[in-house]
Amino acid sequence: MSPITLDLTSDFDPAITTGTGSSSTQRTLLVAPPSVASHEERISALFSTYPRDTTDLHMLDRLAAGLVTLPASTYDLILVLTDPDGSRHAEASALLSNRAVWALLVPALKAGGKLRSEDGTLGTNSATPEAREAVLAGLVAGADGFTKPEYAEEEAVPLRFGLKRKNNPNAVAPIQPAAQVVTAAPAGVGFVTLDLDDDLDLDGENDDDVIDEDTLLTEADLRRPIQQPPECQPKPGKKRRACKDCTCGLAERLEAEDKARRDKADQALNTLKLKSEDLLELDLTVPGKTGSCGSCALGDAFRCDGCPYTGLPPFKVGEEVSILNNVPQL
Repeated sequence: MSPITLDLTSDFDPAITTGTGSSSTQRTLLVAPPSVASHEERISALFSTYPRDTTDLHMLDRLAAGLVTLPASTYDLILVLTDPDGSRHAEASALLSNRAVWALLVPALKAGGKLRSEDGTLGTNSATPEAREAVLAGLVAGADGFTKPEYAEEEAVPLRFGLKRKNNPNAVAPIQPAAQVVTAAPAGVGFVTLDLDDDLDLDGENDDDVIDEDTLLTEADLRRPIQQPPECQPKPGKKRRACKDCTCGLAERLEAEDKARRDKADQALNTLKLKSEDLLELDLTVPGKTGSCGSCALGDAFRCDGCPYTGLPPFKVGEEVSILNNVPQL
């Protein structure tokens, strides 16, 4: 009996490169729907086109479940296996609509790398769910799929909001020294550092950046009637009232109307006030002198409200009145 020799070498041992290193080898990641796993001849045909030492294969359902981790900035091409005729496009699209899949694929793609499908339809329709998720993940749609942009290095850019021109209005802004370039660039979108230590001077006499708020409204705007919001409309039979946090101007208008009404009432009241020299003592016991109503001597039934003779019995004008034991005697 001849001895049996076992080949223990790995048939699938890709050399993983990190994003910080540089390599001339073009690495490819094949992502397939679960139905491809049952077609061994299909997988063999793929590895005859893409070399096994530079190609990785993962299933989309395992990526969506979070069972697979991918190295960062490694692949130049990510190919979605939908078959050239697009027979598996619907199955792949359903899995690509999961945001967790893009959270793994986009960081694994190199800057400038491409992500496309076998049938070439991925990314052609921006209204599909997988296209929206790809754009939200940071990819840019193109004619042949999606591309990961190459972002520039982080730079500090000073922003100037104003110039000091108190002494010389025609002075030119001084040239600022170039900002220091940060060499370590973060993965993903670049960042801009704002220099808020500027020459903004709101107290400057010649500062053109300060806007006079009185010039924002024209005379036509001031004469325009106030559009009352529906929630401020009074209910039927109710008086119009302004909200506590009124911003439409109704509270100011009602307050002005109330003030004008009070001033008019005070002015009318002042015309009825009599001075001390305008008051006359009216003594109805003197012949020829009567009250304004002329009924003071007829009794309480005919006297006005507030008549000084209220409580006295009827008397004749000119009749002498005597007081006996605090009781008037006519």
